[in-house]
Amino acid sequence: MKRTSLLLLAPCLLLLPSSCIQKEKSNTECDIESVSIHVDAPSDIFYHDYDTMQAIISTSTDITFTTRSYAEVGLLPLTLRVTEGATVFLVGENGEEPFHNGSLVDFSDQKVCKFRVVSEDKMWNRMYNISILHDKPSEGNLSITFDSYALDPSGKYYVWNAPDIFTDGQWKNGNPGFKISKSSAQPMDYPSTPAIGAGPDGNDCLKLETRDTGPFGRMVNMRIASGSMFNGVFDVGNAITNTLKATQFGSPFTHKPVQFRVWLRAERGSVFQNREGNPVSGVVDEPDAYVVLYRNEDAEGNKVQLDGSDVLSSPNIVGLGRLPHHYNADGSDQLTDSPIHGVTEEWQEFVIPVEYKAEVDADILKNKGYNLVISFASSWQGAHFQGAIGSKLFIDKIRLYCE
Repeated sequence: MKRTSLLLLAPCLLLLPSSCIQKEKSNTECDIESVSIHVDAPSDIFYHDYDTMQAIISTSTDITFTTRSYAEVGLLPLTLRVTEGATVFLVGENGEEPFHNGSLVDFSDQKVCKFRVVSEDKMWNRMYNISILHDKPSEGNLSITFDSYALDPSGKYYVWNAPDIFTDGQWKNGNPGFKISKSSAQPMDYPSTPAIGAGPDGNDCLKLETRDTGPFGRMVNMRIASGSMFNGVFDVGNAITNTLKATQFGSPFTHKPVQFRVWLRAERGSVFQNREGNPVSGVVDEPDAYVVLYRNEDAEGNKVQLDGSDVLSSPNIVGLGRLPHHYNADGSDQLTDSPIHGVTEEWQEFVIPVEYKAEVDADILKNKGYNLVISFASSWQGAHFQGAIGSKLFIDKIRLYCE
């Protein structure tokens, strides 16, 4: 009897109003995940085919494509991949209108085109700027100081400008990741900060310091944060889940570097610790500084961007200049109590030659087929969350000489 009743009831359940079934909540995200531009002959306008598409990290709202210096740009079809359910509007002087993928957008005269992305639940929106800029030919030799800096929009940490040198005109570091682990920190408590009046000539310079990441860092087994500075991309969305991949090194460069000069001084933290936070006897902390030139395209024409896992070991590397360190017979890093890099607490200019293991192709170089990396760290094992809290590296007056 019971079984018959249940069988009769089952079809009735199917006839219940849909309102009785709880709906899945609408998406609250309003991000652009990727941007692509369609052109019939990409190499007539861009340096590489892959330059027509960009994956956008979650913290970016200014999106820039770079063309050859002589390229003529006008109306181009644009495609945006956005978070599920989001709606896009093209914002103009007379208001905004719905944007549909494949629509022509006027990028002439290096216009900045504005887009508003609205979440599926209509409660959130985000503004994006997309522009296509002409490349500015580099003169080759670089001269860089660290006196152009400001607080980021949140007011939590400092950022440094490097105009006309890197793709987006800005240095990168791990400060955004440190903000996640220690949100209560003041701007001067971050791993990468300005050192006001502390340069070799009494000017402002850069200070990198290995910091304790606090209770959150201990919980995720990332107890220290090495001060860092490099050109490329820091994907804060991967800062906790995949730190090595979050640090993406390098930007296109059209000259062959042969010598790297930089003024350095360092102060060593007292206790070197491993990733578990245990002191390691007989080991002292060391700073790091290096330049890398690598091929930014593979044999199939796909984009190559080195990250924290392979920036010093990738087969795409053609040239490398680095502060000297000890290495084991198998090439792995050797932790030691007798560093050989020579950085002391007194300012010194270091001259580091860039050594090549492969020939640089002049045509590929001219067409931005190589990326340049300039990188510094207060703890050379910081990528593996090893080092000494309190280790400091002061940096100023970079000179990169090219062939």
